[in-house]
Amino acid sequence: MNTSDDNATPPEWTRQGDTLIWRRAYGHWVVTARCPVHAPFNGPSELTIHLAIGGSEPDSEISRVIDEVEETDGIPAALLRQIPLAEIKAQARAALAKQEDRAMNAAYPVPARCRTEEDYTLLVAELARMRATGTTAPQGELAGRLGIGKATMSERIKRSKELGLWDGKQLTDKARAILTQWYQDQEGN
Repeated sequence: MNTSDDNATPPEWTRQGDTLIWRRAYGHWVVTARCPVHAPFNGPSELTIHLAIGGSEPDSEISRVIDEVEETDGIPAALLRQIPLAEIKAQARAALAKQEDRAMNAAYPVPARCRTEEDYTLLVAELARMRATGTTAPQGELAGRLGIGKATMSERIKRSKELGLWDGKQLTDKARAILTQWYQDQEGN
């Protein structure tokens, strides 16, 4: 897994650990979108807007900006309309597809038997990947691929929840950490 900024991301994007970050300045406002690499969706999970003033700016400029912000009573509605959310999602999708660790066609190697937390993490990561690629019945399809019954699959999903790896919709932070370690181990081999 590539954990540094790389050429696979568009210019407004950077990568910090397992998160792609989009950032754009709109005057003195800075908008940031965070897209986790291992999330079961491609768009941002967090969007922040903050006022970036201070530093070496003269006091008169800071006062002018503060006056403008007081006039709009904080974040201006016009700024919200300028945020290109569809563009952010499209670029995130493209950047994530280029990441070797997020190739949507590469299935996770789910073992036939789940014994360790890593095994259960690979299971729920594969279910999330299948769901993200439009598989309509990922549990049934994965059960068939593994040669197990649907009841066994349900028990494994239940166990992954008990282990704190799956919240029913997406991977937990614990599962993402295990998956990140798994990727690093794969690179070492």
